[in-house]
Amino acid sequence: MRLFPPITLVLLLAACGASGPRTPAAGEKLRVLATTPHLAALAMAVAGEDAHVELLPPEGKTSHDFEPAMADRKRLEQAHLLLANGLALEGYDCAKLAEAASLRWVDCSAGIPDAFLLKAGAEEAGHSHGGRAQGTHNPHVWLSVEGALYQLAAVTDAFVAGDAGHAEGYRTRSRALADRLKALRDEFAPRLAALPGKAFVSNHDAFPYFAREFGLSQVGVIQRVPGVNPTLEQRRELEARIRDSKARAIFLEPGYDDAASEAIARNAGVKLAVLDPFDSGKPAPDALEKALRANLETVLKTLGD
Repeated sequence: MRLFPPITLVLLLAACGASGPRTPAAGEKLRVLATTPHLAALAMAVAGEDAHVELLPPEGKTSHDFEPAMADRKRLEQAHLLLANGLALEGYDCAKLAEAASLRWVDCSAGIPDAFLLKAGAEEAGHSHGGRAQGTHNPHVWLSVEGALYQLAAVTDAFVAGDAGHAEGYRTRSRALADRLKALRDEFAPRLAALPGKAFVSNHDAFPYFAREFGLSQVGVIQRVPGVNPTLEQRRELEARIRDSKARAIFLEPGYDDAASEAIARNAGVKLAVLDPFDSGKPAPDALEKALRANLETVLKTLGD
């Protein structure tokens, strides 16, 4: 249960006398908070031993069900940098929160070209989440290598701007991670291209960037709004779409209600498997790489049989 609504936290932080973003004192490490596990993972990979990175939401919470509370106040006041996904993924106003807590914030999707971004589904785009309307673009850019690389560049630039004394180390570690992510894409792209069937349905609309990057086809979504199961009419529509597209699987996600997906899979005669959007869990420097690799292996196994 939330102790205070986010606007209360913002007002209480502001009352303490926000005076502009803090910078590390001499001998102090750059302290970074990230709004999502994937951004925390990218930041940890860039930071090495030169900066301290923490996840803002508690472990197990996602951007869909977390809002900052008074318990987060101390960490916000001690941090220098807040990394946000942007694209309306967060259900709270990161700019106001950062301003009130006197730390700098970075929208890690702000530099992504419009041509790369995909539109959100019509239902999700109009859905109100946490008191704020969802954005017009699908926010799950990190589930493609290209999207992750755009956000890695934003994270690296933020570290260098906030702690120029360790810029060389930040850039070196960032290049190493970028090379590993590109190698991962190069390893799997030809294997997925050879799949006999490339169509699938996902539990919610997290994987369109992933699908586009690897030549797959996401032909439907079970929960068009996260947490809201389809109507009977929508289920029948999905079953018809699965038959027409010859989709081979419905991909579930950890933490979501699987009942509708399981029923549709039985009726349509397709497989069930799990893909991880990495929107909850414990971050680590290699956690996003591992999540992407596991997803790619799951797709190969599920659609390749």
